[in-house]
Amino acid sequence: MPNLDLGANEFTFTGDRTQISYLTRSPGPIHPGEEDNGRLEYQGVEGDRTFSGKGIQLQESPLGTLVSVPLQLNVGAGGLVITVLIPQVIDATQDNPVTFETIGIKASSPGNFQAPGVGHAYTMRLIHATR
Repeated sequence: MPNLDLGANEFTFTGDRTQISYLTRSPGPIHPGEEDNGRLEYQGVEGDRTFSGKGIQLQESPLGTLVSVPLQLNVGAGGLVITVLIPQVIDATQDNPVTFETIGIKASSPGNFQAPGVGHAYTMRLIHATR
């Protein structure tokens, strides 16, 4: 997703035993042909993970930008993805950060052992954000 402009280049999210740091651009050199979807560091009950490039999925929506990363990829046992909604930030600077509330959604898939019902289960949390 080229030309991503969220109004800030660094975000910190905290809530429910979770901390997420997201940089809109990866530090260091980007090699030709690589996507720069930023760098996301996740610390939570599932462990500590770092994602960059194609490991981060970005999707624009009427609500803001959805930033998603896989916390668990296991087709047999099911998977777990977290998505954070980042609204457009206005007039944020390093000296004058903006704080806001947003949501983080964890979506779990059932894997190979599917019973009748929905394909994903969702857990939604309100998280505190700073940019």
